[in-house]
Amino acid sequence: MKKKNILRTCLREIWSCEPQSLQMAFFLGVTETLIPLLSSLLSSLFVDGLEQGLAFGMLAGMAAAGVAVLFAMNAVRGKMERSGLPHSEYCNDLVEWKFYEKSMGMNYAQADSPETAALRARIDNDYDWGCGAYFMVPQFQRCVNGVVGAVCAALLLIPVFLQGGMWRHWSSFLFLLLVLAATFCSIRSEKRTYDAEEALRQEYDTKTSRSNYLMRGGITYREGKDIRIYRAQPMIKHALREEERDRMVDGESRLERKAGLLDGSLSGLLMGGAYLFIVLRALSGALSAGSIVLFAAAVYRFSESLKTLSKSANEIRMNARRMESTFEYLALPDQMESGGVSMRPEDGCGAVEFQDVSYTYPGAAAPALSHVSFRLEPGKKIAVVGMNGSGKTTMVKLLCRLYDPDGGQVLLNGRNVREYDYEEYLRRFSVVFQDFQLLALPLGENVACGKDYDAARVQDCLEKAGFGKRLQRMKDGLSTFLYRNMDQEGVEISGGEAQKIALARALYKDAPIVVLDEPTAALDPVSEHEVYSGFRNLVGGRTAIFISHRLSSCRFCDEILVFHQGELVQRGSHEELVKEEGGLYASMWRAQAQYYEKDGVAVG
Repeated sequence: MKKKNILRTCLREIWSCEPQSLQMAFFLGVTETLIPLLSSLLSSLFVDGLEQGLAFGMLAGMAAAGVAVLFAMNAVRGKMERSGLPHSEYCNDLVEWKFYEKSMGMNYAQADSPETAALRARIDNDYDWGCGAYFMVPQFQRCVNGVVGAVCAALLLIPVFLQGGMWRHWSSFLFLLLVLAATFCSIRSEKRTYDAEEALRQEYDTKTSRSNYLMRGGITYREGKDIRIYRAQPMIKHALREEERDRMVDGESRLERKAGLLDGSLSGLLMGGAYLFIVLRALSGALSAGSIVLFAAAVYRFSESLKTLSKSANEIRMNARRMESTFEYLALPDQMESGGVSMRPEDGCGAVEFQDVSYTYPGAAAPALSHVSFRLEPGKKIAVVGMNGSGKTTMVKLLCRLYDPDGGQVLLNGRNVREYDYEEYLRRFSVVFQDFQLLALPLGENVACGKDYDAARVQDCLEKAGFGKRLQRMKDGLSTFLYRNMDQEGVEISGGEAQKIALARALYKDAPIVVLDEPTAALDPVSEHEVYSGFRNLVGGRTAIFISHRLSSCRFCDEILVFHQGELVQRGSHEELVKEEGGLYASMWRAQAQYYEKDGVAVG
């Protein structure tokens, strides 16, 4: 995307979100420019009036009118300056909300892809350096300030040059040449400095991934225990204070010192030349006293406005370039196609079938699943077991259509799941993932995944999941915040308690197909026994898939599927699989059973 196009896109996006922010920035830029110029014009007129011997009443009226206008403009400027900031902040929030809305609405396969992760990293990095409406609106205001200031100053200089035929004198052309040369050198220096600083930042970005990760939230209070136990403070401090950052700051400081020295020298040369020129012309009788005042102010404003415009234009273009990653993200196409078939109530209760399904993660050398076929009848309960990385969780993600298979097809009630409406299909599943997440929000909202919920149902689901006693100890009940991110009175819950809440969330959704991926990994033995013994009561007549490494927990399932290296290698009941000599299930069972036996006698 070209720079002009991305800048136009940014301004159009800001206008669509909050047009008042740009409107106020424009009028604020105009008033901030006109106030000093009107003050200089008023002083010029007043001095000329005194020189011409105008009556006191006329001078007083002129002064009163000028003061009234300046008072009104200052009042308007102050009001817009204060009221414009909330609009800029709100506009920035609206643009960021579009980013988060895109993330929440994006299909999982795309959100989980390396390309999307790299793009999100670019966005984080761009925002670290400062981009978005919060920065762009003030930059737009300064651009307006520069344009209006240069134009108005030039208009004020025209009558001064026309006075007494001054524009025909050779010194006028020499002075204009000095003004243009000094302004050009200052603008050129500003651009070179800005480009050099941006190159320093880009070089810093490529060498400081560790510090960027830590500063963006890689350290929270939850990591505090490990940091202290393993004495990781020096490592983290070193990462946060990498030498590259020090070198970048030193480099920027040197560039700014050089640019500041040159800019100050040029400004001093320009103002000195302006006063020398105007005084010499005034002594020759070409100018009035008021014109001298106006000329000096207008020349300074003209030069400063051009420099402001140059600097702000560089900043707003760079800001727009940093926003490009955000717009690329918002424009990502939805790769998960939604079918047009609406689901009937009975569709979600039909048989689940994998037909020769294969899937390879992007960039992976070997398939995560390879030619897997099985059928799960409605209302049946199956257990899925296997070594780490054998494809169990991938199978679940394909079933829930978080991914689409590379080969084969997944069927529900005899129809390819790609043909169903995507959102309707997802509603048929309640899943407790192995790496489930709870939010730092009230307990009831975490279970119901919404602000409005049936409190009695939520409480019933929590009790079924074994969280009832813990709920009774929470003084705010279902309104108790989990964790302390959002509320200092929030409750820190254990891993086992979090797993119970996740299980309650799956029960509350009341979907016809339930998937539990290691649902008891963090539970204590008593709670684990309660879940296993009450499993059929928990899931009722729903179709259920249970993934676990603890083979003793699979006995209550109708059938067990054994995965190994992405393939379905065995299936059957516990009794059948244990008897298969040389089978993977039997070897895993014996490996686990030895810890529960003593001298050949089973314990417990």
